[in-house]
Amino acid sequence: MLKNKILLLFILSLGLAGIFLSGCVYLAHLDESMFLKNFDNNQKEMQAEIDKEKDSFSQLKSDIEKGHLHKGMKKRNIVSLYGEPPLCRPAQPQSGFEETCIYRNPAGGMEAELVLLNFDAKHRLTNWKAE
Repeated sequence: MLKNKILLLFILSLGLAGIFLSGCVYLAHLDESMFLKNFDNNQKEMQAEIDKEKDSFSQLKSDIEKGHLHKGMKKRNIVSLYGEPPLCRPAQPQSGFEETCIYRNPAGGMEAELVLLNFDAKHRLTNWKAE
């Protein structure tokens, strides 16, 4: 009877030791686990942002094809409709406009479709080009 109690106590002790030691192993790799979890969350956020940019680009291209974009539109109106352009740069002096903003299809890779919007000094759309 005493042997059974000792055996039961020994098995219980081994079980508890196993549980506690497995927790230590988890804590030893907590940093790596958290890094992977954060990486996964960042990937989801990046994909959501890419999807949003794709939708905005598609809408811009569709509006150009339908004739909804017109000269004289203010830059802030365009930005409110299609989002902030990935790149705006000063235009060359001989071009006749002040600034060029570029929207691109984020899914296109190196051969991505581009839409170039040119603005005058008063930030009004002067012309555009889809490539």
